[in-house]
Amino acid sequence: MANATVTDYGADAPIAVVGGGLAGLSAALDLVEAGRRVALFERRPYAGGKAYSFEDPNHDVVLDNGQHITMRCCTEFQEFLERIGCADIIRYQEHLEVAVIDPESPGHRVSVISGQQPRALGRLGPYLLPAPLHMLPSIATYEHLSVGEKARLGFAFLPIRRMSEFERLALDRQSFARWLSEHHQSERVIERFWDLIILPTCNDRCSDVSATQGIQVFQQGFSHEARAADIGLFTGGLGRVADSAVEQLQKRGAQLELSTSVDGILTNDFEVTGIRSSGGEQTDVSAVVLALPPKQAFDLLPAQWRRREPFWRLSQHEVSPIVNVHMQWDRQVMRRDFVGVLDSDAQFIFQRSQIHGWPTPPHWISVSLSGAHDLVGLPQAEIVARVERAVRRALRRTAGATLLATRVVKESEATFRPKPGMNAHRVRPKTPIGNLVLAGAWTATGWPATMESAVRSGRAAAQVLLEDGG
Repeated sequence: MANATVTDYGADAPIAVVGGGLAGLSAALDLVEAGRRVALFERRPYAGGKAYSFEDPNHDVVLDNGQHITMRCCTEFQEFLERIGCADIIRYQEHLEVAVIDPESPGHRVSVISGQQPRALGRLGPYLLPAPLHMLPSIATYEHLSVGEKARLGFAFLPIRRMSEFERLALDRQSFARWLSEHHQSERVIERFWDLIILPTCNDRCSDVSATQGIQVFQQGFSHEARAADIGLFTGGLGRVADSAVEQLQKRGAQLELSTSVDGILTNDFEVTGIRSSGGEQTDVSAVVLALPPKQAFDLLPAQWRRREPFWRLSQHEVSPIVNVHMQWDRQVMRRDFVGVLDSDAQFIFQRSQIHGWPTPPHWISVSLSGAHDLVGLPQAEIVARVERAVRRALRRTAGATLLATRVVKESEATFRPKPGMNAHRVRPKTPIGNLVLAGAWTATGWPATMESAVRSGRAAAQVLLEDGG
């Protein structure tokens, strides 16, 4: 390129982290803390990736692109928050508690899935029963399943608890729904219990999630430690997480290139030598962390590398959407911080005003719709109409309440799809190119597309470079 500006750092060329999501931020943090020179490139004017906030100018509130939660088992993400000085943004439950509403039941029956011990056992200790037995009292009173259906849950829970990693990985070509069916779980039970957990964690239903991934979710959250599934809510905007990470990176001397798209990787036959930004500037680099979604990462690779192992696998990934509907009401329409709803047009409802401590009225709630394949392509007005109907069916307090305002946020490519057979295409960070590593929630972390997976992937990518002397 004749008019290109070339930044030449010589022997002190930085490691370029391409992508400012949680994967890129965590990789950059590990690298700068190890004394490496880092330049982070992000095409948007802010970092955070798929976890960001924005200000609604019409209502003077800061909303998130989507309602995120964490769990106690997400240990790497929790440590990341502590390292960037942002751990106080999370408020954990004292124990797992998820109220589930069935709008079709008489009186809008509410039943609670809980990790709390019955009062009689609680006198002997808060977690006398080991996981997953600590869930038995709650499951026994879960009214959205029959007595027989609840009894048959054990036919799936016990094999999940006992299954080795080798056995679990061997099930990747089978859907979780099929595996559950083979273990005496009916379609009704899958819809009213198993999907309730899998849909928000994997962003797809059991029928579209591999058994390997579905079983991992239940092993990690429910089978090993009694408090692993305790839910943590963000009491502030998600943007604070990325802002805190950026601040820590800058304090440690990292170079932040926001609003800068990378549209090319410069190479010789054996390694990456630089990157090219959309403005034509070329930057020499010592290594690259490609912390992008798989399709974007694949498109940046030189054409001669794309058919090579493992790079071709990046092109095999599919995506799943999430739709979030923020709703402002003239009065309080729910008491709990959040509820699950057995309705595909409601799924999970969060009381944002209460969680964030906003002054009321008005009252804001957020409706999170995972795996929203049938909604994401609809006009916003139609989405709002469907969601409002579902919310009014689920929450009795909406009777007589006025919906004042709404904001629809569509993330059409929110996550990768952990479909049957896709585990083989979740690649490790190390590549045949010695100074090029991959990061992202879609890589081989073993976790679904979560903030935990993103942070784990970034740390793994950084570790590869540090071990190789990057």
